[in-house]
Amino acid sequence: MVVSATLPLDDEAQAELTAARRTLQNPGNLVVRAADLLGRTAGGAGARLLGNLMPNMDSGFLTDIAQKALTRAYDVVVLGLNVPGPPPRASAPLVAASGFGFGLAGFAGFLPDATFTTMMILREIVRVAQDSGEDLATEESRAACLAVFSLRAGDEAGYFSSRFLLEGTAARGLLARAATVWGAVLGEKFAAQAVPLAGALAGAALNAAFLDHYRRLAQAHFTIRRLRRVYGNDAVEAVPHVEDETFMEQG
Repeated sequence: MVVSATLPLDDEAQAELTAARRTLQNPGNLVVRAADLLGRTAGGAGARLLGNLMPNMDSGFLTDIAQKALTRAYDVVVLGLNVPGPPPRASAPLVAASGFGFGLAGFAGFLPDATFTTMMILREIVRVAQDSGEDLATEESRAACLAVFSLRAGDEAGYFSSRFLLEGTAARGLLARAATVWGAVLGEKFAAQAVPLAGALAGAALNAAFLDHYRRLAQAHFTIRRLRRVYGNDAVEAVPHVEDETFMEQG
């Protein structure tokens, strides 16, 4: 429930908001950029191989895989909140191992790897949501977890459009939208892992990078939601956006 603010954000809250907005604009770090480079290097050969073996494959194929993976992850992670999972520090090694192991299998390993990686990423998103005070018993908070998959890197405007779409939308209703964006991301991963051996290395690096990337997006997403609950929408909107500030990070 969003409250009506009677006071503006204090300095600490403004700093949190600014950091969250900057993350939405540029969530990447050295690990993500290195993984992206590795994925593109292996992905060039993978894309050519995919084109030869599956010339009729379109985005609908990947969207379908993404929606099945998201649905399975939602059912297990969000609806089964009491299901035990690995500790936070174990998540990155596990998804990297999944990417490497299933990457060795080439095409055959893609679906189980995509399903497992999606589940682990959503589990991290749920952890961030709970740490930010979200009540996962509510449909709105559950939908907010899925909405993270519909965010695009560097697209702050996309975040706000997602927020407005989220209001009053059931989690199941967001699955298709999230699957479209997540399916495009999986397409890069699919191409990168199409070549055995090189694909295993790319899969390991990409999985770890994706986990870090979506954790950062989730932290920004739920920080802004928390500030809206505490201070109200008007007070949050009154804080100048990152692009309006004169002390933006260079580069």
